[in-house]
Amino acid sequence: MQKILLGVGLCWLLLLSSGGIGLAQEKDQKSSPKLPANPTAWINSPPISNEMLAGKAAVLYFFEETCPRCVEAWPRNLTAATKFDGSPVMFIGVNSGTPRPQLEAYLRKHNVKWPVICDSDRSFERQFDFTISLENIKQVRMLMPDGKFKTGEADNIEGSGTDALRDANWKIDPKDLPAVLKPAWLAIEFGNYPGAAQTLKKNLNGKGEIKEAASRLNQFVLDDLAGQTEAAKKLLDDGKKWEAFKRYGAITTKFKGFAIPADVGSTLKELSTDEAIKEEQAAMRQFDLAAQSASRSPSARKGAIKQLEKLIKDHPDTEAAAEAQKVIEQQGVM
Repeated sequence: MQKILLGVGLCWLLLLSSGGIGLAQEKDQKSSPKLPANPTAWINSPPISNEMLAGKAAVLYFFEETCPRCVEAWPRNLTAATKFDGSPVMFIGVNSGTPRPQLEAYLRKHNVKWPVICDSDRSFERQFDFTISLENIKQVRMLMPDGKFKTGEADNIEGSGTDALRDANWKIDPKDLPAVLKPAWLAIEFGNYPGAAQTLKKNLNGKGEIKEAASRLNQFVLDDLAGQTEAAKKLLDDGKKWEAFKRYGAITTKFKGFAIPADVGSTLKELSTDEAIKEEQAAMRQFDLAAQSASRSPSARKGAIKQLEKLIKDHPDTEAAAEAQKVIEQQGVM
């Protein structure tokens, strides 16, 4: 079950970020662009999501790599970004239309260590209201703590960082946090709870300030777990079985390595026998197969569309059918 749910979401997101089948982009995407989920779209970093940055901020610097003025600006921009070390704001480069190997060589040459989005097919850039070119060599968009984007100053990276940082905060104040727990803290900040589990477990048996800090970090995760579990239970109480099923499943993944309440597993097992949920899962399997097919080649996308049309016919009232319809409609206007 977990494999199905995670496979569908990841595969479809990968296609979205790489321009694949023309996946269902939300109508409000212009106001709420999504950072790419495809690992191959990122250089110097694993994928960073909007959700990971919730409450924090990011400065996205779009640049034209062939422009001498952009090259000249890098030392100044990189120095400006260092002034924000330890603050809840991230600096991300974005380059559109350049093959990854060429962009990687460029970044090495100019010592750019920021996370960089390699937007080779311009699918990320298309979510904004500009095109980077020799006539428009750089732009800045700031992802604010409330999840909205705002235009920044491309010639004033420090000012953009200050503006983006204004209402940004860490979830957990790292002040006086022992160095041994800093990696676990950072993992928790960005929602990677399994990445923090082993370190916390080890240091909960420590002494003094290390044990106290580990307990504080651990309690933050447990409080989130309790909130997520309560939200899943409410969905179930409201008769929203499929939504509850997904939420319970997400809990087992997000909080792996922590003490998950026994009723989460038992409820998942019980829900998995529900006929409506079985149909939703079957539809999601078809959806996932279509996504995998579309990723093979441009010519395979036509076949993927036919698979989606069959999905809608076979499972008309499912979430996957609704998403499939969005994909087909989007494909028709591309």
